[in-house]
Amino acid sequence: MAANEVFVAHLEACEADLKRYLRSRRPPFRIPRSKPSMLVAYFCAEFGLHECMPQYAGGLGILAGDHLKTASDLGIPLVAVGLLYRSGYYQQQLDAQGNTRPIYPEHDFGQWPIEETGRTISVPMGNRSVTASIWKAQVGGVSLFLLDTDVAENTPRDRTLTHHLYGGDGDNRIRQQILLGVGGVRA
Repeated sequence: MAANEVFVAHLEACEADLKRYLRSRRPPFRIPRSKPSMLVAYFCAEFGLHECMPQYAGGLGILAGDHLKTASDLGIPLVAVGLLYRSGYYQQQLDAQGNTRPIYPEHDFGQWPIEETGRTISVPMGNRSVTASIWKAQVGGVSLFLLDTDVAENTPRDRTLTHHLYGGDGDNRIRQQILLGVGGVRA
């Protein structure tokens, strides 16, 4: 793609637009003088930022993504926390008989606009702890931190905790909520 002049020109224009946006933001949001370092934390199980990062099932995720973009536009001091799903929410496929079946694609995070922070957190769950690595996506002026339990320190069961959005049984979903809440605060 680097040899494609049309693509390179388009990419440079996009990068210039982003730099202009980040430079030109004049936040109308006024932080109270009594709280100069105020930071709002926004926790959500899913974030719909772009189709290249399918980490959402529908409306809630799209709304959460819109909140991040709006907070960036308004200069609201916000940080977001979510879970990073290896397979996300299922996609539907038709079989030969016309029945639908769920498909869980495995995502390649190396192709996504996210980066590993090199940091981990530990979250107590029952009589043990679950480790999660912390990834970061930048949404304009807002940082989105995503927790991933598919790390070597965890048991096979704990590694799958962040494989599927809203996947598994009730126990798995409760464990995901504990990871998001407790782990998000720790992150």
